[in-house]
Amino acid sequence: MSAGARPPGGRGGVLAALGATVAWGGNYTCAKRVLEEIDPLSVATARALAGLVVFGAVLLVIDGPAGLSAARLRRTLPLGLLGIAANQILFIEGLSRTTATHSAILIALLPVHVLILSALAGLERITARKAAGVAIAFAGVVVVAAEKGLSLSGGTLTGDLLTLCGGLVFAGYTVAGRPVLRELGPMRTTALSFMSGGAAILVLGLPAASRVEWRSVSVTAFGGLAYIMIVATVAAYSLYYFAVDRLDPSKVAVFTYLQPLIAAAIASAVRDEPITARLVAGGALILAGVVAAERG
Repeated sequence: MSAGARPPGGRGGVLAALGATVAWGGNYTCAKRVLEEIDPLSVATARALAGLVVFGAVLLVIDGPAGLSAARLRRTLPLGLLGIAANQILFIEGLSRTTATHSAILIALLPVHVLILSALAGLERITARKAAGVAIAFAGVVVVAAEKGLSLSGGTLTGDLLTLCGGLVFAGYTVAGRPVLRELGPMRTTALSFMSGGAAILVLGLPAASRVEWRSVSVTAFGGLAYIMIVATVAAYSLYYFAVDRLDPSKVAVFTYLQPLIAAAIASAVRDEPITARLVAGGALILAGVVAAERG
């Protein structure tokens, strides 16, 4: 549906954006439970497999065999390696070494990462207000990371750094993908990126997955893995692009700010992750910095 054909109020788009945000917010806690029994690379492999099957089918339905042409796959190969392969591996490896709440708060830095890379590429000018927003956001990162100590040998610092790197490579995907997005649109770009990025994850992850004692994995962990594959990957991405098709991008972006709040609430309720004053202060600084950087 084109922007001009959006329904009045875009209620369906709002509900879809909210659904995707809740699905992704719950993914942190769900994935932490799965990681208690299945190694991170095997979890990433299962998620990549789901994306490959579903988004490959989507491309065939909307474009036929031409949807998976060699030219298109070559065009989106760098995006797949950045936004799917590197991002998802760094995300799950980082999550295995930090808390669900830390991970969700640090992922919220994505707009700041995009701003920095855009400025370095000469695509955007950093104003004084944007620079102040970046500084405030990264001050929040220090506060959040220091909550569990700043030693690499303990606490959550290693996981926090991996999570930050995951956000940075996804920002690279976002910036590098702008020309492709204008040509192919978000759904096709993401689906094609899953083809190359998902394949790369399978190459790296299948050996690890083959060593998992799947018969000893609990029903709870299998249920969590199904959530990651079906809800947090297939359903959430589908809802997100349904929302993008019906709402202005700025309205969809607002839901980004809700994700760490939802994730923290779920992690606290399900996993008893404490919401400390330091965590609240750091999260508030990050969100305030992100808003200032985006609107500066």
